[in-house]
Amino acid sequence: MRIDRRLLGWGLFLIIVGAIPLLVRSGALDEDVVGRWPSLWPLVLIGWGIGLVLRRTPGELIGSAISVGVLGIMVGGLIATGFRGFPSFGACGDGAGATPFADRSGALSDSGRINVEFNCGTLNLKAVDGSDWTVAGSGPDGEGPVVEANAGRIVIKAREEDFRGFVDASSSWTVSVPRTPVVDLGVTLNAGEGTVDMTGANLDALTMTLNAGSLTFDMAGAAALASVNGTVNAGSATLDLPGSVRDANLTLNAGSVKVCLPPGAPLRITWNGTLGSNNFDSLGLDKIDDRHWMTGGLNPANDPHLELDASANAGSFTLELGGSCDA
Repeated sequence: MRIDRRLLGWGLFLIIVGAIPLLVRSGALDEDVVGRWPSLWPLVLIGWGIGLVLRRTPGELIGSAISVGVLGIMVGGLIATGFRGFPSFGACGDGAGATPFADRSGALSDSGRINVEFNCGTLNLKAVDGSDWTVAGSGPDGEGPVVEANAGRIVIKAREEDFRGFVDASSSWTVSVPRTPVVDLGVTLNAGEGTVDMTGANLDALTMTLNAGSLTFDMAGAAALASVNGTVNAGSATLDLPGSVRDANLTLNAGSVKVCLPPGAPLRITWNGTLGSNNFDSLGLDKIDDRHWMTGGLNPANDPHLELDASANAGSFTLELGGSCDA
């Protein structure tokens, strides 16, 4: 048998990429250890360097093997655990030296929409009693976000210069969302981390976009929430949802998404994935085919239930039934 050395590297790479998620799922590899995959990137450079130094010698294969193996571990770790280690590549600053900006506030009528668009730093959204919204915090220049407020629509967005937080002080915002009006909530986070606690809030819809960072949504205590739409690009998102949600559409492009539902929440799942993994087979749901699962005994035409459309491209999608994501 003759081995094609040109394809040997690809074979090794694919074997490692496929093996790591399987080993993590089976418990043979510690998920926390695998989650440190971003810190391995210097080994890729070392492997390339060895390959160049020993070029056209038998030792060249050693450098290639190191680079291919490490890349396989990193991609496999990404699929298995997501982008929890993203800050290892260099993230926003720690906020030291940031300047507080003047609070902005206003009132929202019986219903409306609040959009928050944040760059680089730490974002916190919380539900508060009454009809008033506020935004407070600090930033690189103390000018604060741009706020556009009119009847029924509030937009709170970062200034373009807020990306200076990668080399300067990062931003930190706290946005208060009123519980009295019915709100459509939109959250966009570009780099950094955020938490969203909507306990007691009356929400019609939640729209989320995450680009390179992490977001945690505590929505289980929301007074109402009908639909969720979210996209995660190179990030990690956790969504604790109430049983009132009837429609959820979540797309993952590199990273991880974890969704938690309360006990007894009926659902039907539609799945699309390329180099993506999920845990649906382990949940005791009825498997219709390779793309569909649903709660046993559910009649989708007549029974209220959650329609969950999930897709993952080079990422990990985890669903938990019967408890909080913090449990």
